[in-house]
Amino acid sequence: MGYRSNQDWFEVLYRTRASYQCNHRHRWESSWSMILFLVRLDAKQGFGRVRMKRFGQRCNLCKDDDEYHLGFWSPDEVWFTVQRLLLHILLRCYEKRPDCDSIMKQYIIPINEVPQGRSDSGPHQRHCCEACANDRCQETFNKLTKKK
Repeated sequence: MGYRSNQDWFEVLYRTRASYQCNHRHRWESSWSMILFLVRLDAKQGFGRVRMKRFGQRCNLCKDDDEYHLGFWSPDEVWFTVQRLLLHILLRCYEKRPDCDSIMKQYIIPINEVPQGRSDSGPHQRHCCEACANDRCQETFNKLTKKK
């Protein structure tokens, strides 16, 4: 099994849709639910680690809300998020390419089969977004996903 020896962590920032509910039972949906994965492959030990940070959102209706609430993902969103993470791990740590690696095709769904259901349900409210407060939202996401 060939893999690159990399002792450093690398980041995978992923955007998905989630439903939220605050402590006062207000509900909302957002297509800017951000998840940060930190990934590290330890070639000497023969295994890797993945850490995940789910960013929350504050309720826009509760003016005194200083708590970030974590979103609820649908099972489909979880599935596609894990698929994208696995793709990044295979590309970065094992130098696999989905277009020419037959083993990879067994584990990863093609990118064109991932639903694009990310239509915004209104403008992104940066003042309510924990990812924005940590510089991990729109600007960072757009830089990482910009086509070259």
